[in-house]
Amino acid sequence: MLQRSQTLFLLGAFVLSLVLLTGPLARFTLEGNDFVLKHSGLFDAQRGKTALVTWPLTLYFVLVAVLAFLNIFLYKNRMRQMRISVFLILLYVGMVAMMFYYVAMAKNQLKGAIIVHTWRFIIPAICIILLYLAFRRIRRDELLVKAYDRIR
Repeated sequence: MLQRSQTLFLLGAFVLSLVLLTGPLARFTLEGNDFVLKHSGLFDAQRGKTALVTWPLTLYFVLVAVLAFLNIFLYKNRMRQMRISVFLILLYVGMVAMMFYYVAMAKNQLKGAIIVHTWRFIIPAICIILLYLAFRRIRRDELLVKAYDRIR
């Protein structure tokens, strides 16, 4: 059912996944030049020139957002919904690793740059918590249905 609390948790994870696609992940300052690392690459702030291409990160963000959205509508099959929630948790852990990897690549390209991570780095952790809460609620519903079937 769509009006359950786990739907709100899954919707929250989906919306936060979309927020990752909207702004910078990190900012770099090197000798007065500002660089911005977004999901689509490393950009020079003044000229807008791409210094590093990060299209796998963009695909990863979109894949996770689409799976989180589709998981909302799998309420009729709770076991599948639980499996996809666990899979999404693992994908978010991989997302954190990929984000740090691309920051390290940008740091290697801009030797001596000062790095400032933006608040978007905590979004995957929040999504993991939301997906865990959704998993627990889905599991609770599944156990409730099994108990009801046993009583009949």
